[in-house]
Amino acid sequence: MDARDAWDRFWSYDRLSSFGTGAGAGNYGEAIAAGWRAFFAALPKGARVLDLCTGNGAIAVMAIEAGDKLDVTGADLAAVKPAAFASTARKELRKIRFLARTPAERLPLGDACFDAVTSQYGIEYSDMGRALPEAVRVLAPGGRLRLAIHAAEGSVAADTRGAIADADFVIEGTDLFGAASGCFAAILDVERGRASGPFAQAVAQGKYAAFRDAMKALADRAPGAADAAMLAAVHRSLTDLFQQRQGQGEADLLAKVEELRAEVEAHRERQRALLAAAMSAAQMTALGKRLESLGLTGVTHGEQRNGEALIGHLIAASKP
Repeated sequence: MDARDAWDRFWSYDRLSSFGTGAGAGNYGEAIAAGWRAFFAALPKGARVLDLCTGNGAIAVMAIEAGDKLDVTGADLAAVKPAAFASTARKELRKIRFLARTPAERLPLGDACFDAVTSQYGIEYSDMGRALPEAVRVLAPGGRLRLAIHAAEGSVAADTRGAIADADFVIEGTDLFGAASGCFAAILDVERGRASGPFAQAVAQGKYAAFRDAMKALADRAPGAADAAMLAAVHRSLTDLFQQRQGQGEADLLAKVEELRAEVEAHRERQRALLAAAMSAAQMTALGKRLESLGLTGVTHGEQRNGEALIGHLIAASKP
C-alpha cells in the first residue's frame, strides 16, 4: 500500500486531528492548540488563511473558532471530505473551503492571495524544496507563516518506532491475518458440510490452533506495546468475526479479514512516513535559513511540548 492510499484511508474515518483515533475524536489538546489559538487571534478580521496538508481540517477549524471571521481554505493531497467523515466541528467545517488532491508543491492558487499560511504536522511530508517556495508565493506582503513539524528527537517519533514494530509483529511476526483466514475457511468447511471425516476435522483443528496461538501472542504483547490500542482493536475485531462466523457468508467474512489487514498496513505506512518526514533541530535551523533565502523575515523557532516531552518543532516568519 502506498502513502497516498494510506492517507486517503486515514482521513476517511471519523477523526478531526491526526492524534484523534476514536469515533468523533476531538481536536488537538492544549499543548498544541494554545499556540494556534494565539496565532489566529492575532490576525486581522477577515484575514485569508491557507492551511496546507490540512487533513480533516483540525487547524482550519481552530482558525474559524478564532471568531474574527477569517476566510479559511484547507488543502491536502489526500482525497479529503471532512464534512462527510468528521462528526465533530460540523458547523465550523462548513465554513472552510477544502481543496482535495492538492499537492503542496503545486498549489492551484494565485500569487499573494493569503494573509497567513499554516501547517500542522503536514508540510514536512511533502517535497519541502518545492513546497516552501509555493507557501511563500501565495503569502501576501505582511502575511505570516507558521509551521509545526514532527520532531525527529521527540516523543512522538520514539513512540512511532515502537508502533511500527507492533504492526510488523501483527502482519509478519505472527501472520495473524493469514492464520485467521485459514482458520475461518477450514472451520466453515466442516460446519457447513463441505468437508467431513477425520482428515477434515484434523485440518480444521490445526488451523484453529494456529489462529489461537497467534491471537495469544497478540494478547501477550499488548500490555507492553507502544501501540496497545491497535493490538487490542485487531484482537477484538478478529474475535468478533470468529464468534459471528455462522451468520455471515464466507466470502464476506474473509473480505473483512483482508480489510482489517489493509487497515493495519495503512497504519504502518503512515507511521513510516512520519519517521521519514520528522526533522531534527539542526534541520529546522536550515529550514529557517531557507525561508530567509525566499524573502521572509523575522524567522523564529519554538517547540510544542506536552510537559517535559518534546512533541514537535515550530517555525514562524513574515513576508515583508
